[in-house]
Amino acid sequence: MYIKSLYIEAFAGTRDKSLEFSRGLNVIEGENESGKSTVCMFIKFMLYGLSGRGSDGDISERQRYVPWDTRRAAGTMNVVCAKGEYKIEREISVFDGSQPKEHVCVIDVYTGDQVFKGEIPGVAILGVDEQMFVNTVFVRQIGGAAIDGSGMTEAIENILLTGDESLSVRRATDRLDKVRKAIMPKKGTGGKLQLLAQEEARLTMKLEEAKQSNAAVIAYENESAKLSALIEKRTAEKNRFDALCRAYKVIESGRKLEKAREIEARIEELSEKIADIDKYGDLAEKSSRINALSARLTGIDNRLNGLRSAMSEEPDERDRMSDEKIDEARDDVERAGCRRAARNACIAVSSVLLAIGAAGGALSFVFKAKLAGLFIPLIASAGGVLAIGIALLAVAAVSGRKLSAVLKKWEVSSCPELEDEVERRTIRAAIYRKTAEERARRLAEAQYCETEKNTVIGAVRDACREFVGDAIADADVLCTSAVEKAAELAKMKENLGASLAMAQGELRGYSDVLGYDGGKTVEGSYKEVMQTDAGKIASGFTTKEAALAISKKNFAESALPGLITQKGDVDANLARVKATSEDTAVLSAQLDHARRETATLKKKLNAVEEATRALVAAGEGIRASLMPRVAECASDILSGFTDGRHTALVADRSFNLGFMVDDRKRAVTHMSAGTQDAAYVSYRCAIAKVLFSADAPPLVYDESFARIDENRLKNILNMLSESKMQSLVFTCRTLEGELTDKLEGASRQVL
Repeated sequence: MYIKSLYIEAFAGTRDKSLEFSRGLNVIEGENESGKSTVCMFIKFMLYGLSGRGSDGDISERQRYVPWDTRRAAGTMNVVCAKGEYKIEREISVFDGSQPKEHVCVIDVYTGDQVFKGEIPGVAILGVDEQMFVNTVFVRQIGGAAIDGSGMTEAIENILLTGDESLSVRRATDRLDKVRKAIMPKKGTGGKLQLLAQEEARLTMKLEEAKQSNAAVIAYENESAKLSALIEKRTAEKNRFDALCRAYKVIESGRKLEKAREIEARIEELSEKIADIDKYGDLAEKSSRINALSARLTGIDNRLNGLRSAMSEEPDERDRMSDEKIDEARDDVERAGCRRAARNACIAVSSVLLAIGAAGGALSFVFKAKLAGLFIPLIASAGGVLAIGIALLAVAAVSGRKLSAVLKKWEVSSCPELEDEVERRTIRAAIYRKTAEERARRLAEAQYCETEKNTVIGAVRDACREFVGDAIADADVLCTSAVEKAAELAKMKENLGASLAMAQGELRGYSDVLGYDGGKTVEGSYKEVMQTDAGKIASGFTTKEAALAISKKNFAESALPGLITQKGDVDANLARVKATSEDTAVLSAQLDHARRETATLKKKLNAVEEATRALVAAGEGIRASLMPRVAECASDILSGFTDGRHTALVADRSFNLGFMVDDRKRAVTHMSAGTQDAAYVSYRCAIAKVLFSADAPPLVYDESFARIDENRLKNILNMLSESKMQSLVFTCRTLEGELTDKLEGASRQVL
């Protein structure tokens, strides 16, 4: 065994300290008051706890090592032994005026289970009590290496003989002798064996008497047994078929529940589909809106087509006349009329004047003689008239030219034609203007319609998008597709609603299995039954087989009362007969029990006598060889420590050590302090080897080598490093560590 690691949570003046150790030699260095002795006592604390009693006026271990400020000591320690690896947890709290509270727990590291409950860890793991531990492997500071021999020899004998130091050979033989006397005293009278022999004889005689008068009892018993077997058979049949019938009924309910679950799943699926359609909202309203938008779009298209048709012929630009041009045309007509009238008037007047002038001139020349004095004035007047006539003709010519220019401008030949042309052109200009205004109005209206159409198309796409998306470009096709999709969804919803109503109506027929908890009770019963043998059998029943099981159950139930009544009558007769006779079965059982108990006691008696002889012989052998064995082993160890200077170490039963010098025993106190310490260390190692050859505990040395010189110390450390036992050497010097560094497999650490 070895200590793998320890953790001091709080112990004396040490807090939160962790240490790990190797399997072999471990040297732990530290200055005075660095906590070395505290760690040593912590190891003992984890294994055995702390004593509450002081000795020789010293304070107790609890007072010394439980921290005064927190009044609580605690920590853990991991140990590895042949049994496994264990983690020891211990905590003790000490409060003034009250009993200390201590918690100890040993945990199997590999399983995590708590082990050795209620046991002392050191006793459970090492197999020795605290006193044996202190006297063997727990070596204290200088002067503490001596061994308290009181009870040690007997304890070692008991361990070597029985594996338990508390089990004394003498006490064991006393107990065996008491057992032997209780079975059969030496004088041969009394005791369990004699009493059993008497009881066996009595029972044998009573059994013979009972056999002679027990024929009727046997007959009734046989009949009762047959009836009991038949009742048992019918009861088993009743119970079996009753279980099968109940299981079949539960299974039928479970199967019905499965169908109900299927309907519920269908209802949920239909409801989800309806809910998906309901996401579209009011389909009729949306269809109406799409149709309204489509109709509105159609009206806009028709209106646009009408406007486009009306605007297909453009007015002749030649008919276009401004107001100024019209006024000018009317002025031309007026001027043409004036000029025509002036021309005509000038022509007419000039014609008259020319005629008058010509006539006057002609008359003047004709009547020249008669008009002698008037000829000149008349000729002059005629000439003046002619001149005016000619002037008027000139004016008429000018007016005619201007009139011709106006007529030529309008491409007509007369004033009436001019009037007609101007009138026609004025009318056509008015028509042109009206047509242009109407065309502008219609163009503006067409533009408005186009804007409105785009708006409506946007509204159509928005309204149709959730039904058919945006893939369709043509608005009419889009509306048609959307309306058809809406109608399809509406029809689908109607069909789904009908299916849902049908499923809900169908589900109401399963209310008996659904119950108030939605079928959980039935489902639980179904699962539970299907785990039973009856359920597994009933699950394969046909209707005919289920009816047959019910029939067999009813038959068994109806047959049982008669069989029970019949058996009651037989048992009454059996009781009446038994009242006057002994029960052979009981007597036989009692006799058989007495014989078996006798045989057992005889075997036990032989075993007790054999064990007593073996214990006595073993105890004598151990007592004869124990101390020489320990002394021989200790002498070999001491010889190695002292380089052969001391080879004969002896001790009495109280472990008072001495040396054999010249065949004479000399007390160890006659030797130097270092030799004394080496002797006691040797003896402790020897005891440990003798006691713990299979799974030795760790050896703990607290400043145990301070008085030993360097050469012997080197030998001791070398022996400890080669030993199979773990050694923990605590020292305030560096010498032990320096020597350890030269040893293979040894460990050195500083506190």
